[in-house]
Amino acid sequence: MSELPTLIILAESESRHLADGPHLASTTTAPGLLAGLDTVHHTIRKGLASGLQVLLVAPPMVAAQAHHLLPADRVILLPESHAPSIAASNDQMALGVAIAVISSARSPGWLLLPGDMPLLQADTLKTMGQAVTQESLVFPEYRHRRGHPVGFSAEFYSELIRLQRERDLQRLLAQYPARGVEVDDAGILMTQDTHSSLALFRTVLQGHAGLNAQH
Repeated sequence: MSELPTLIILAESESRHLADGPHLASTTTAPGLLAGLDTVHHTIRKGLASGLQVLLVAPPMVAAQAHHLLPADRVILLPESHAPSIAASNDQMALGVAIAVISSARSPGWLLLPGDMPLLQADTLKTMGQAVTQESLVFPEYRHRRGHPVGFSAEFYSELIRLQRERDLQRLLAQYPARGVEVDDAGILMTQDTHSSLALFRTVLQGHAGLNAQH
């Protein structure tokens, strides 16, 4: 088993991002696309700076733009769809998580992090990486507010590799109690766009599907 947990960064299609964001709804120019990619790149860099193993789950175009940060075997490709619904997009992400976990089967745990959270500190990722080797299911808290990433220990391997839809992840999070880890990092709460298709997936990970928090 490898020494460090794996950070799984979840990125959405930039076309999906543009379609969902109200303030980007009429923006189809390259600067808008680049802004979304820059956000993912910053998130990846934070992951690399933490010392954790990093995997990126992303559509082909986003993955191609991250090749200078991660080798090809660290990227899990999601199928690209021209106009996916939010539900379909999140089902793809859940399936991508399963594939990422299978590809890092010897990891002592996994942290799931939406790719639009570039303000989160690398030290927070280190803290959560340590926590997931000591607790089964963990999440960070800033001033009693739950944030990201959500961490699963290696004992969840068999459940994680069976994820096929978002609702499978909802059931998993609702079934097991989680431990909150207090951190001094408002970045666990701050995202690039609360209206992107990652917004619903963040809500699922934060436990609004019934995750039982313990302190």
